[in-house]
Amino acid sequence: MTGNLFFQILCRLGKELELLLRAQHENIVKVFGWSDWANSMGLIMEYMPGGNFRLLLTNDHVVLHMNLRLRMSSEIANGISFLHNFSEEHRLVHGDLKPDNILLTSDLNCKIADFGGAKLVKYTRSTTTDTEATHGQMTKSYAAPERLVTTRKPKPKKEQDTYSYGIIVHDILSRELPSAQFSSEADYLEAVKEGQRPGVEAIETLKEDASQEGDLAIIDCLESVMKRCWQQNPDSRPNMVVIRNELSALPNQKSKDAIKHSVATALENVKLFLPSEPFRKTLPLRQFNPINGTFYESKNKNG
Repeated sequence: MTGNLFFQILCRLGKELELLLRAQHENIVKVFGWSDWANSMGLIMEYMPGGNFRLLLTNDHVVLHMNLRLRMSSEIANGISFLHNFSEEHRLVHGDLKPDNILLTSDLNCKIADFGGAKLVKYTRSTTTDTEATHGQMTKSYAAPERLVTTRKPKPKKEQDTYSYGIIVHDILSRELPSAQFSSEADYLEAVKEGQRPGVEAIETLKEDASQEGDLAIIDCLESVMKRCWQQNPDSRPNMVVIRNELSALPNQKSKDAIKHSVATALENVKLFLPSEPFRKTLPLRQFNPINGTFYESKNKNG
């Protein structure tokens, strides 16, 4: 690796690291620091034994009760709300929210990861200015329509994350890809530009099959949140603080025993299907201590 290329990568890594070190929150993947070795470098991050959220959603063997889907939706909203409200002057716009960038703990709690496309944005009374470089990263299926209709790089806005969250909630309810009801992803993207959205047939079926007390109320609430967040006009999308508070206030969100049962059911289903699940022995995890700048080997409870 040439010195110039190494320096460029180090600058990019340093910017992402700075963002992540500032984003200390229960629903954000924790970062301990960074390290470099022969021709390589990387971030030292919290180990997430549950894998990524996409694998869970698309695993037909896993039963996800509605109260667990509500908790997951609430935790993701909580994380986004935190990012959007660093301080009075600064907001962090993730820029590439999708199930693949949401990781799971051993108890299936959700944490947002992968800030490669994030921007730290400074808000003033009349303007929005970039204060952090970006790689221009986004996944089109989850990108807001205003990002799809321009060849110019748009200013980062939290409303774009809100739109992506709406599509994620659709995934949580339907357990389908956004483009599932379209003949191709290209057709789906063209439809999004014109104001269409992912199909809701699977959500209607979910309503018809709702049997547990309170399930229909959860589905109706999440569907309402989904549709409000993915509105075509960015100014019509709700603030994520409003969404966070709305979801956390639902009665089913507070039933700890019911949630524990739902998590246990899902984990029982997942044992044989997620390679990173917490029931098998794993290799020792080397973690970084940012205080003294050294690595240490964590204790492995499984032996």
